[in-house]
Amino acid sequence: MGEAHPACPVIVGPTAVGKTALITRLAGEAPIEVISLDSRQIYRGLRIGTAQPTAEELAICPHHLIDFVSPREKYDAMRFRSDFERVHAEIRARDGVPILAGGAGMYLTALREGFLEIPGNDPERLAEIRAKHALLTDAEVLERLRTVDPGSAARLHPNDRYRITRALEIHELSGQSMTELTAAQEPDPALGLAFPTYVLERPVQELDERIARRTDQMLAAGWIEETEEALAEHPADCPGLQSIGYREIVQMLQGDRSREDLAPAIVRVTRQYAKRQRTWFRKVDAVRRGRDIDTLTVSEILG
Repeated sequence: MGEAHPACPVIVGPTAVGKTALITRLAGEAPIEVISLDSRQIYRGLRIGTAQPTAEELAICPHHLIDFVSPREKYDAMRFRSDFERVHAEIRARDGVPILAGGAGMYLTALREGFLEIPGNDPERLAEIRAKHALLTDAEVLERLRTVDPGSAARLHPNDRYRITRALEIHELSGQSMTELTAAQEPDPALGLAFPTYVLERPVQELDERIARRTDQMLAAGWIEETEEALAEHPADCPGLQSIGYREIVQMLQGDRSREDLAPAIVRVTRQYAKRQRTWFRKVDAVRRGRDIDTLTVSEILG
């Protein structure tokens, strides 16, 4: 296991599909250490609602890039790539086997492709553009993006103002759409690695049932109480508490949603998120995909 590996295997799939259970089993075959490919498990103190691995699972298989960022902080793909490179080097130095696992498609793209070079990316001009966009409603920002970059407008969720606004900024700075710039981009993989990817999938109905069952389990495990503790330290509109489920719990605690509607609301938004993940991962080049990915062995993914 001490030889250098030119590749870092990746196990991805939508939320609740069973990635953690697969990783836990694989950890019995080799000294695997997981680098989490998740944009929400990063938040410190938000353990239950982001489905961070349990203490028992962590004892079987170390996980990195979880539970280390304040819920008040914004975290982006550029910071993730830097953190990945640091952690990957540390794991390899102790003869561990790093494996990426999670569901953040944009973070995977940041590792496999790198970042866009944006012509005309001037800080002063960017500040002016952002001040102008701050005066627009979500609907107005989305409509402007549809006009100049219909590809990005169709790809992004209509409620994802941050990424919609970013795509619009890129067009205004460069005069080219994010779609055009991405198509012309030359890959710049992190650490020069290959990222052979395995996509764990399940039938939609089965995944929907797993989401509903996990939501009930999380609520029974103290998700509401965890959110109350977070609210005692952080503002309700901080990035961490805007995560799926926490947002709905905060609404309930503030009297804007009934307790009876809480679980159905969380299940609904989680299923919508899983649908977007499935759409994203269908476009990812993969070594294998399907529900039989949960039968993988370490020897298969490491070659």
